[in-house]
Amino acid sequence: MAARALTSVTIAPSVMTDVGRRGGAHRPARLLAGSHTMVLHDPGGGVGSRHAHPAWTILVPLAGYIEWWTGQCPGWRTAGVIFPPRVAYRATSAVGHIAVFIDPWFQGLGPGRHAAVPLDPATVEHLRAVWSRVDVADLDEITRQTVTYLRRRDLLPPALPIDPRVAAALRSLPAAERIDHVAVGVGMSPSRLRTLVHDLTGTSPARLRTWQRLRTAMFSLTDKPIALAAADAGFADQAHLTRTANRLLGQTPAAWRARTGVLEQCEPA
Repeated sequence: MAARALTSVTIAPSVMTDVGRRGGAHRPARLLAGSHTMVLHDPGGGVGSRHAHPAWTILVPLAGYIEWWTGQCPGWRTAGVIFPPRVAYRATSAVGHIAVFIDPWFQGLGPGRHAAVPLDPATVEHLRAVWSRVDVADLDEITRQTVTYLRRRDLLPPALPIDPRVAAALRSLPAAERIDHVAVGVGMSPSRLRTLVHDLTGTSPARLRTWQRLRTAMFSLTDKPIALAAADAGFADQAHLTRTANRLLGQTPAAWRARTGVLEQCEPA
């Protein structure tokens, strides 16, 4: 019985963001990011349209349960849930949740089995304890520990090996104008790079680049007009960003901005 959870916004590594909701009805949502991990603490929960994106998503409610739908009827109500890349979902929680977004190549996670993984209460209690106290610590290290824990419980697939050239290409994607240029830069043919990236992540380099740019654009909405955020992140125009956000995040940039309200950003000590 579920719906999707809120999605993502990108921040520079080790930056913390507090998102104050208008009217003060809820405690501020908090957004943190490492090089391969992004974490959203949302005390208000959230619902958007059904969507799919290239990242692994772990949803942990602050209390109670997560309701989620993946197109299967009638849906599910579980203690928590993991969505592999490209699984289209909607999710909601009554009292808020923690959403952890992880790059599909980090720790060799890979594309997964294209099916949501329900979590039992004991697993969720552990994850809630770990991620609730996260502040400006090394998020990627905490993610490594989380992945190891979940693998021991057979909730994540075994690690896939990654070609160092592919790793270098993935780091270059956000700023790349052409995927062909990225391939040449790491000494591979474009077709070979596309094949290896798809095998490792379950999606194409172009789609991964779009996802990375979208996170950057959504975060920059806090202090930029939508059209400028779109242009600075590499989108053709505001309409292009809006279509992409709706498809990958389940909400438009305007809806995201209205929902998050005033944002204050601070550097970690």
